[in-house]
Amino acid sequence: MLEYSKRFSEVSTILNHLKKSDYDKIPKDLIDIIEKNKDIEYVWNYDETKDLKSQNIHKDTILILSYINMKYLLTESQKKFMQGILNENQCKVEDTKREKYNPYDLFKK
Repeated sequence: MLEYSKRFSEVSTILNHLKKSDYDKIPKDLIDIIEKNKDIEYVWNYDETKDLKSQNIHKDTILILSYINMKYLLTESQKKFMQGILNENQCKVEDTKREKYNPYDLFKK
């Protein structure tokens, strides 16, 4: 649970940098869960001069933020667009697996 508490600390820090209008879209009970379960001793510094991609964010933090973004912050048209991208990426992953683990090619050298 220690690792997740660090992830919640990162999420909390990032959410606290949202515009108030966006922050207010996130249900209070979800914010409370994040705040209650974050590691108060873990310090992760958010640099407003950098984009999130270049700030050494843990992949679990990105997953949590992605969920919050899709569920609460995006408009319906933005959600459809993002879902299309996610579906396309999933297809690419499946194609890669299919190529790598093709049963017909397993014993070929």
